[in-house]
Amino acid sequence: MKNLLKMQITNMFHNKLFYICLGISVTLQILFNAFDLISMPSSLKAMPQAIGIISGGLDLLCIIFIALFSCNDFNDGTTKNIIARGYTKNELLLSKYVISALGTFIIILSLALVMFISYLKNGIGYESSMLLIIINSIIKIGAFVVFYSTMSFLLEKNSTAILSCLFVPTIITSVLRIVDSKLNVHISNYWIENLSNKFISNPSLSKFIPATLGYLAYIIIIVIVAIQILKKKEIK
Repeated sequence: MKNLLKMQITNMFHNKLFYICLGISVTLQILFNAFDLISMPSSLKAMPQAIGIISGGLDLLCIIFIALFSCNDFNDGTTKNIIARGYTKNELLLSKYVISALGTFIIILSLALVMFISYLKNGIGYESSMLLIIINSIIKIGAFVVFYSTMSFLLEKNSTAILSCLFVPTIITSVLRIVDSKLNVHISNYWIENLSNKFISNPSLSKFIPATLGYLAYIIIIVIVAIQILKKKEIK
């Protein structure tokens, strides 16, 4: 497994897609920051702005990176070679989780660093509740990575994976909101997209625990489902 992770890390850092997503993301963030610094009050502090990037979840380029990287071995035709070396399908899936998360965190932390530096002249402005937000956001990002990576890995094809990652969560959210309105319930609040909305809007330990445990539950459930599907799936 260690050698497989090393190989996947090498693949990621030799993959032009990773640098394209990173470069475009950072460039856009710099442009947005420049506009904000001109149009918004100068009293905005560095730390809240940086944490806002981390807690915001995955942007479009992160999703595209996860989708394409998770499908990479299938499209390169190297998947069977990896399996032939003695690695299992579950190990291959796990390696995709780990490296997709690594690449995603590099992109997001780069954006947060750009934001932090942009507003550093106005002070740091750290609050104790920000630690809870950071922890929750890390687990939240991990849950999204597992969700998107699983869909992409099981679908195998680049175009199908990207479309699914972009539209399936939105479709599920819309369906759940319709159910909420028809049955007067709040099921959509427990969907992965909305799980920490209440916590982020008003950070507190009482809201942190259920939101964070919810993301951990999603990770466990998605991994278990993926492993069960892989038992019957033929690796091409």
